[in-house]
Amino acid sequence: MVGVPALVRLPRGGAVVATSAGPVQLGCPPETIKDVLAQRLEVPSVIVLPATWFSKSRGLTVAEVEFPVYYNYFVLGRRVTFVCTAEGSARLEAILRESLFGPEAADPLDYEPSVPPRMRADLVAEARWFRRKGGDPDDPIRLEEVVGFAIYDERGVAELPGGVRVETCAGPKFRVVDRGRLVAELDDDELAPVPSLAPVSPRPFRPPVFGVTVLGASHGFDPAGKTTGFVLWVNRHGILVDPPTDATDVLRAAGIAPGMVDAVVLTHCHADHDAGVLQKILEAGRVSLYTTPTILASFLRKYVALTGEPEELLRRLFVFRPVTIGGALRIQGAEFRFFYTLHSIPTIGFECFFGGKSFFYSSDTLYDPPRIAALHAEGIIGTERRDALLAFPGHHSLIVHEAGVPPIHTPIARLAELPDDAKRRLWLIHIAEGELPADAGLRLVRVGFDATLELPVAEHPYTEALQALDALAAVDLLRDFTVERAREFLTISRRERHGAGTLLIGQGEAGDRFYIIVTGEAAVVRDGVIVKLYRAGDFFGETALVTGQPRSADVRARSELDVLAVDKNDFLAFLRGTDLAQALIRLAKNRDLPSWDLIGENPVLRLLGAKERTRLQAVLEHTPIAAGQRLWREGDVVDTGWLLDDALVELITGDHAPVRLGRAAFLGDGEAILHGGRHASRARCLRAGGAFRVAAGHLTEILEQSPALMLALAGTEFVA
Repeated sequence: MVGVPALVRLPRGGAVVATSAGPVQLGCPPETIKDVLAQRLEVPSVIVLPATWFSKSRGLTVAEVEFPVYYNYFVLGRRVTFVCTAEGSARLEAILRESLFGPEAADPLDYEPSVPPRMRADLVAEARWFRRKGGDPDDPIRLEEVVGFAIYDERGVAELPGGVRVETCAGPKFRVVDRGRLVAELDDDELAPVPSLAPVSPRPFRPPVFGVTVLGASHGFDPAGKTTGFVLWVNRHGILVDPPTDATDVLRAAGIAPGMVDAVVLTHCHADHDAGVLQKILEAGRVSLYTTPTILASFLRKYVALTGEPEELLRRLFVFRPVTIGGALRIQGAEFRFFYTLHSIPTIGFECFFGGKSFFYSSDTLYDPPRIAALHAEGIIGTERRDALLAFPGHHSLIVHEAGVPPIHTPIARLAELPDDAKRRLWLIHIAEGELPADAGLRLVRVGFDATLELPVAEHPYTEALQALDALAAVDLLRDFTVERAREFLTISRRERHGAGTLLIGQGEAGDRFYIIVTGEAAVVRDGVIVKLYRAGDFFGETALVTGQPRSADVRARSELDVLAVDKNDFLAFLRGTDLAQALIRLAKNRDLPSWDLIGENPVLRLLGAKERTRLQAVLEHTPIAAGQRLWREGDVVDTGWLLDDALVELITGDHAPVRLGRAAFLGDGEAILHGGRHASRARCLRAGGAFRVAAGHLTEILEQSPALMLALAGTEFVA
């Protein structure tokens, strides 16, 4: 390792600064320990946490403390000191208790009632065994040995050894001062996680009927590899298992719509497996989260501490689908059987059966027969549990097994001892390139869509119809159609495939078709400038049809494009007698107004995808506001949200100084709207102008279908 230059910005976010007390890390987004190791910096043992720990816009934390803690304690034999508030130290302790020690009790609902007690894992006893120091049952790892704290005093100053201090300032901003010399001054925003921009594929990925695409295959200390996570494809639909950070961007760049991957399996609550889960949950649309009640409770405790949001709000962001050990569960038409692995905290693996083939995923586990035998000899696991852990699943069509960092993962040597027949179906994961001996007779999985592992099974006879229905369901305005109406729509639509560069709509032309994208990406180009992008699940072409006006822009395929197309007369006949016609007219009107630009300028709303922006556009109502007009008074029921155009509004809360809000500011407490709350502030117009209002009922529907917006607008009266 080499010394730390004065200030090093880390590629994934945060920074490291050199001080007399050694290197100090500022902010801690996910996987930044890898940045430190990749740049051969001295690993910091002091980490400063900013005032806000969770980026609602990115769906990621800036306090991913686990792997820096693990590296310092288990590799370097020392503890980490965190610079934070007293309240922050309690939150950090809660996070680390979940990830280091696991829950204090398991939920009895984890198991099918028919499973006898002797066949159930004692998760608490097993976790206790893993945290012994040197195998001594009377000397467990204690949290105070792993972390310490430098707490800000009433002046906002935290003292470190060697004359180093950290000062909080207004902004929010903080400074690092070394022996009286200012060595770093940063805003919280400068420490935010940095997006990884995946290039858009010119050819959208076509998922297999049954297979696995690995998005990350390594562990938390590998500078060159993404942490483990993959998509399991069933009926060409995706189930995301332990999503790595930015998995949603990677999928989107491959032309995969969020609705094609609307289920998540969470195996356990270590940061290299759960760091991207909330990010996926906050993507467009509501996802189903599959895990056991014990693991879900641990996840919620951990993320309540990380985000500072109440558990009730976090639970509203997804649909919990409990899995039970000892029973079968159907997901996307496949049969799943889950089991508890042998790991330092509660962890599930699974078997999946579909089309006469089967897939096995070990998840993180210790497959090591001598140690399993030792656990049995001590009475920590019973005979049935021992036998289940020793039974290697060599009969499955495809086996993905971990071979992670000892001593809590499977040693490579044990897998190298397996029979050749099992090895032929075995792929290793959770291991870095270069860590696999050449003579082991084992293979590492490859990352990426081109390396998808496909199991040959028969295509579903109704695949085309199912894909068309998926595309239809992805359009919010059509979501509540009856089966009869959906059938009618499918009879008037036709499937079209276009190559990259194809012009589907020409600016100035008369409208003749309505389109829904099944796969691929299209660009809206006005006067030669790309103004928006449409992806799978988005629709376009309706404005000219319902208004009779010429096309306002070109729409051109940016990749190979698969669409449902409906001719003008069929589309207009389909709309007659429905509320959809008025909704589309309102949407067309708002598209002629600056609503799209205003949404794009707002720091939260601009993060919405095209489908979510369209959903919001469809319910906005442009309204003039007069100077001096009251928008609401303190104590009024929150019944409206406001997106400001050129009006200027003053917001006053209690005795605080007034806040002036102008163009692109959004006013509306989402949490209060959901719960029928009342304003804690008062607002009036200072300068006359226009604004877009949205009624509470419409906004509630949008929030229920948009977890990211629900979280972003919770507990605040404005976003500017």
